[in-house]
Amino acid sequence: MSVVANSANNSTQLVRSNWPETNALASSPINSTTVNNSVNLSSFTPDESNNTNSTLKSSTIASCDNGHLIETTALERTIQTYPLTNYTFGTKDPLYERDSSVQARFQRMREEFTTLGVRRSVEAVLLVHEHNLPHILLLQLGTTFFKLPGGELNPGEDPVEGLKRLLNETIGRPESSEQNNWLVEDVIGNWWRPNFEAPRYPYIPAHITKPKEHIRLYLVQLGESAMFAVPRNYKLVAAPLFELYDNASGYGPIISSLPQALSRFNFIYN
Repeated sequence: MSVVANSANNSTQLVRSNWPETNALASSPINSTTVNNSVNLSSFTPDESNNTNSTLKSSTIASCDNGHLIETTALERTIQTYPLTNYTFGTKDPLYERDSSVQARFQRMREEFTTLGVRRSVEAVLLVHEHNLPHILLLQLGTTFFKLPGGELNPGEDPVEGLKRLLNETIGRPESSEQNNWLVEDVIGNWWRPNFEAPRYPYIPAHITKPKEHIRLYLVQLGESAMFAVPRNYKLVAAPLFELYDNASGYGPIISSLPQALSRFNFIYN
């Protein structure tokens, strides 16, 4: 696999043109491309022997209130992250949106709202690290559009099971026998679309009684090694938190808010 370097905006992009044989897949090297402090990738299958990648630690903190010693318990959420080089990348058939345009998407949302109610969507926050800096995996379409892996839930579908299905459809191995065993962790954000329009907010505006879409963000733990398969019409990019922070113009309000949402976690760089 060849290595391509590109200094456009702090990212690293990894792409494999086609899948090697199964035995060669795990041992073959990974390509890396520098595109804007991020990393671009392709396929996922976490290490099934490593299902526990996060821990919850408690510690006792003593404080003084009017001369009285008070003990409180602080909880520290620890997240295990693994280097980008632990992961293998490939491609699969293109994956197209259900709607041909943004206008068509909102028209379908309007039509379905009368029978199905609020649209439920789920998105995954997947973390790796490079040089001990946390990166988030993003799907890139074209040169300027980025999104988290995920999508719409089916009517009555469980959110966690639906997210696993969507992850397998978008960046999982194409073989049904090789489906990934995603470890879905915390809900780290809730966003709402008040109207049949683009703006979304991390709250329901006071004058809105019937929001049109609820987007739930989940932290999904990756195993120590994994394989990703990216649709050929997308790129998979690993973007560092420092590039996303306060960068709504480049990544949109949801993705640019992730550094704050993840700030409560203590990252361990394996």
